[in-house]
Amino acid sequence: MLYLSGSDIRKCLSCNAAMDAVEVALDIQERGTFQMPDRLAMSCGDAGEQLLLMPSRTESALATKLVSVFPKNRDVGKAVIQGLVVYCDPNTGEILALMDGSTLTAMRTGAVSGVSIRHLAAENTSTLGLIGCGVQAYDQVLHACAARPIERVLLLDRSPASVQALTDKLSGALPTIEITAAPSLSALTRESQILITATTARTPVFPNDPALFENKHCIAIGSFEPTVREYPDAIFSRTSKVWVDAPHAQVESGELAIPIADGILQAEQIMTLGAQIASQSAPELGEFDCTFFKSVGMALFDLQTAQVVFAKARAAGLGVVLG
Repeated sequence: MLYLSGSDIRKCLSCNAAMDAVEVALDIQERGTFQMPDRLAMSCGDAGEQLLLMPSRTESALATKLVSVFPKNRDVGKAVIQGLVVYCDPNTGEILALMDGSTLTAMRTGAVSGVSIRHLAAENTSTLGLIGCGVQAYDQVLHACAARPIERVLLLDRSPASVQALTDKLSGALPTIEITAAPSLSALTRESQILITATTARTPVFPNDPALFENKHCIAIGSFEPTVREYPDAIFSRTSKVWVDAPHAQVESGELAIPIADGILQAEQIMTLGAQIASQSAPELGEFDCTFFKSVGMALFDLQTAQVVFAKARAAGLGVVLG
């Protein structure tokens, strides 16, 4: 049995390889050739703290992810999301590897956003605005920049220290791209062709102004509870269709559940990203050239990404043998 650290995982998985793995997972989802029970969630506090268990199985792989989400960890200098992926032989159930769940989650979540950019954003997109400079932010930017020829990235967070730390880290990884702190939310929104929210906010981070979202690809990452959202109602007056990574997004996340309940968004406007890719057609942009993608994640992404990581780690002799 191997233990693969975050460093091992990054050595095995480029941004494009991670996005390719996500696309395979989306294809498997559309074909229905998998098992994935509903995510088991246990509340661990009154500020969104949760413990999550996510198993899945395909014809060639079996894995389970155990992950904790503790938003208040940011206040004490600890990661908000922590976890472990248990990767098994699908025929015998033998545990083949334990993988750092935080790194795998961050990379595959960034890859999911990157795949949405691959298929929904204009090919000449060059500016990105990211709100929320926490644990997910680094990979969100890396994968966006791998998906499109990004020249400038604007960052915003309630903590100036978090913005500076992320700026320094990204500048080292992406030396040819301008990475800068946004002077304000309005400046970030105005100057960005892609908007990504990766926050722990429980109410919209944008004002309810429809004009903010015209001619943009918008991505919502942070909300995974039915009463929580990052975007206001206004965005639904500018996009004719909404894309999701998994069908349960419309009930699991307030990003969609609330506007559906209020009659602002219709269920028939929602389409899975996998179906969009399978259609091999251009996305429906609507009158205002606005696309909106909501991700809640699913175990199938972890499984497919872990399968790629395990094969590459074993071939490269990476990891620590346990037992």
